[in-house]
Amino acid sequence: MHGVLIIEAMAQTGGILVLNTVPDPENYLTFFMKMDNVKFKQKVVPGDTLIFNCSLITPIRRGICHMQGYAYANGKLCAEAELMAQITKVK
Repeated sequence: MHGVLIIEAMAQTGGILVLNTVPDPENYLTFFMKMDNVKFKQKVVPGDTLIFNCSLITPIRRGICHMQGYAYANGKLCAEAELMAQITKVK
């Protein structure tokens, strides 16, 4: 699996994490802003199962979310990254 797809899936998982912190998530949009300290540790091949673990690094301020994400394939760390996103209310 290409690294960019792993990071995209990690960002999507982080978006779900962030939207779970608001009372009405259907009224918000999440915009991916940046990624830092991305490291790929191992290859992910067909048949592997990816498990994502995302957590907030800092509390959400003014809609900005700073997260740490890890991707595990078959119990081994295969990628990690710091991600930043912004949530905005749909008007």
